[in-house]
Amino acid sequence: MTRGVVHILYRVIFLLVILFTCVSDIVGAQVNRGNKIFLASSINNSLPYIGQEILLTYTLFFKDAAPKISNETAPMLRGIWAKETVPERYIQSKETLIQGEPFRYAVVKQFRLVPLQSGKITVSGYSIVCNLPHEQGNGGQETTDTRIRITAPDVVISPLALTEPVPEGFSGAVGTFQLELSADKLNVKVGEPLSLKILLTGTGSLLTLKLPDLHLPESFRQNPPEITTALQANSLPTKGSITTIITAWPQSEGDYQIPALRTVAFNPETREFTTLFSKPLSITVTQTPQTKTITSRILPLSAVTKQNANLSLLLLVTTIALLFLMTRAVTILAKRKKMSTGNVQTDSDTSPANLKQLLFISLEKTGIKSPGGLTRMELKNAMQETGLPDDVQSALPAVLDSLDRILYSPTEIKENRTPDSITTKVNTLLQALRAKAGS
Repeated sequence: MTRGVVHILYRVIFLLVILFTCVSDIVGAQVNRGNKIFLASSINNSLPYIGQEILLTYTLFFKDAAPKISNETAPMLRGIWAKETVPERYIQSKETLIQGEPFRYAVVKQFRLVPLQSGKITVSGYSIVCNLPHEQGNGGQETTDTRIRITAPDVVISPLALTEPVPEGFSGAVGTFQLELSADKLNVKVGEPLSLKILLTGTGSLLTLKLPDLHLPESFRQNPPEITTALQANSLPTKGSITTIITAWPQSEGDYQIPALRTVAFNPETREFTTLFSKPLSITVTQTPQTKTITSRILPLSAVTKQNANLSLLLLVTTIALLFLMTRAVTILAKRKKMSTGNVQTDSDTSPANLKQLLFISLEKTGIKSPGGLTRMELKNAMQETGLPDDVQSALPAVLDSLDRILYSPTEIKENRTPDSITTKVNTLLQALRAKAGS
C-alpha cells in the first residue's frame, strides 16, 4: 500500500466521522422535538386470570403549554370486556422528570378490563387529536394552533386460564366475596308481600359476575328482581356490593323452606376456588284474619249443641240454627243476584276482599279452576288457554295487585270501600268475564 493510498483512506475515514456526527445531531434534534408531547400506555397487571379485573391507563406527557384534546379514537378491545372509568371534570397535570428533562403529565383515559379468554391479547389503536397553542408572532399577531394526532403504544395482555377443574356453579366471580340471604319477616299471611334480599359484598369482578338464582316454592307469586350496585369510587380492583330485592306473595298457608344460595368464586391470590353459601330461610304462612273471623263465628254454635243435653234447649238451639241458616241463605241469594247484574250498591260489597272474590268466581265460570290458588304465571297461562280477551289478560293482574295493596296495607285503620276508579275497573272486568262464561 503506497503513501498516497493511505492518505486517501485517512481522508475518507475523516469525512465519514464528520458525516456521522452531523447525522446524529439531526436525528437527536428530531427525537427531542417529537418527544415534546407523547402518549404512554400502562396496565396494572399483564398476567391476569380470565375474569379478573385489570386497569388500562393512557397518560399524556408534554413540555410546553397544555394541549387541547379535540378528538380521540377508542382502542380495539377484542376478547375483553371493557368499561371506561368516569373521567374527571377537569384534567389536572403534574410535574415529572424524564431522562432528566422536566415534563408535565395527565391521565386522559382509563378502562376497567376483564379478559374473557386466555392467550396473548393486544390492545392497540388509541389515539388523540391535539391542538398545540403557539406564542404570539412578531408585532403581537396571533398564530393558529398546530393540529397533530398522537397514537399510544400497544399493550399486550396474556390472560391465564383458571385452575382446572372449574367447579359447577362458577359464574364469573373472581376475587374475595361474602354471600347473604335475608327476608324482612319470617311469618306472613296468605297474599301478604314478602321482601327477600340477596347481598354479595367483596372485592373483584363485581361488574361482570352473575348472582345465583333464588328458587321459591311454587305457591309463591313473585315480581322480577330489582338489582342495585354500590361501588367505592376509584377502588382498584372494584370494591362494593350488589343487592337483589325480590318481592313475593305466598298464596297458600304452610311452613316453607327457602334453600341456601350457593355460588363459586376464584381467588387469584391463592389460585383456588371457594364455595360461598348463604343461610337457608324458614317462612311460615298463615291464613288471613278474614278467614279466622268466619271460623270463630261458627265455633260457638257447635260448642253449644255439644254441651246441652236437654231436649228443650236442643230444640231452641236447633231453631236458632235454622233461623241463622235461612238468614244466611237469603243473604247469599241476594249477593248472587247482585253479582249477576254486576252492580255494587253497599259499602260492604265494595270491600277489596269482596271484589277480589267476585273476580275469582267469575274466572271459575270461564273454566279456570281455583284461580285464587294460582301463581301469577299460572293465572296468565290459564287465561291464555281459556281464550280470554287480551285487554282482560293485561288488566286483571294489575287490578288484583291494587286490591292486594289495599288488603295488606300496614296502616292500622283501613277503609271498607275500594276507590271508585278500582271499582269501575272491577265491574268492567266482571262484565267481560261473564260475557265469556255465557258464550
